Amino acid sequence: LGIVSIALQPVLDPRPDVTCVADNEPSSGFRDGDKDCNISQASSEEINDWDSAPKPFRIIGVALILAGIVTAVVAFVRSRRSDGPPAGPAG
Repeated sequence: LGIVSIALQPVLDPRPDVTCVADNEPSSGFRDGDKDCNISQASSEEINDWDSAPKPFRIIGVALILAGIVTAVVAFVRSRRSDGPPAGPAG
């Protein structure tokens, strides 16, 4: 479930599209290699905001994976303790 949550991040919250500007217009100073054009200042800020924002589906996914690991370890330890020799009378 955690891996599915992490995989859904690009689908449910995709990265913003790049807006290009003409060569003679002011730009952000960055260039898009796929479109081979200068990126507008507004588009650059939008992409930077998206890159720096927390990704809730990734956070939830990591939390679910960690909870699963902890649950598996606890179940393993409990099963090992219950498989031990029966406790005899004290004394």
